[in-house]
Amino acid sequence: MTIKVVIAGQTPLDCQLLFCAINRYGRHIMVRGCAHTLKEFFKNVAEHHPDVAVISAGLEGDSKGGFKVLRELRAAGSTTRPILLLDSHEPEQVIEAFSAGAKGVVCKTDPLQVLCKCIQCVCARQVWANSQELEWILEALTKREPVHVVNAIGASLLTPRQEQIVCMVAEGLPNREIALELQVSTHTVKNHLFRIYEKLGVSNRVEVVLYAMSRRENSPPSSLGTSTALQQSRLNSLTAASFPR
Repeated sequence: MTIKVVIAGQTPLDCQLLFCAINRYGRHIMVRGCAHTLKEFFKNVAEHHPDVAVISAGLEGDSKGGFKVLRELRAAGSTTRPILLLDSHEPEQVIEAFSAGAKGVVCKTDPLQVLCKCIQCVCARQVWANSQELEWILEALTKREPVHVVNAIGASLLTPRQEQIVCMVAEGLPNREIALELQVSTHTVKNHLFRIYEKLGVSNRVEVVLYAMSRRENSPPSSLGTSTALQQSRLNSLTAASFPR
């Protein structure tokens, strides 16, 4: 299977360099379009229906231009899975990228092989991030109100029980602990998770957390919160099971 990719680069030269590099070294990856303006990029998306989009954080002289593209893609309900090319590897940049809808982040200082591997994993409906990046994301979640998962127009996607389970997943609880907390069987928890994945169009626990971040709205505080220290102690098991790097 050939992965169709479109690129939004910061300059025409950036576009050309990425185009040549990915097409030459990316196994089973074909760049179908390049653009350095938002208008050209969305024209390429509409024309080629790419599997993955590689988007520079800065576009058209705006250091946040790529983040705006992510939000527009999400609002449009696009099936193209976006990767954001960051100028620097900083917590704020990573958290904002995933909150805006990115499925993977790569720093411009990373080798080309890393970008190509990221494209393959994101196309396979995985999230591309490492343990450090996940820790930043979950730390950001602990500082916010409990999530309420909604669609682009603000309608609730999940039942109250499913939202309760999403909060527990975001806290890092494994199925066994969720089952004990809710006084149900682990089989019941697995069934709930399967339905949550289906409704949100995701395939693993980490994507549930990232989706919740990108679709959040404020909701009343619940009794399900855990301390930051406890949440940090659960990071390793969630990270090892869900991330490709």
